[in-house]
Amino acid sequence: MAIEIRLKQMREAKGISQNALARELGMSLTNIQKIERGAAKSVPLDTLDNFCRVLECKVCDLLVQVDN
Repeated sequence: MAIEIRLKQMREAKGISQNALARELGMSLTNIQKIERGAAKSVPLDTLDNFCRVLECKVCDLLVQVDN
């Protein structure tokens, strides 16, 4: 099983663009895009916490376990 981050789905549900999320968090647009594509090797816990703060969600809303 693998862990998938549902950042794009949560972001779009809140009507927030990638650019706006990147600016709000002080991250690069490239990093947001990599995370959304599943191309990031890891996502620090403080970054997950910041996503949840901005998107008004819980970590369990962002991370799901999926079959490989």
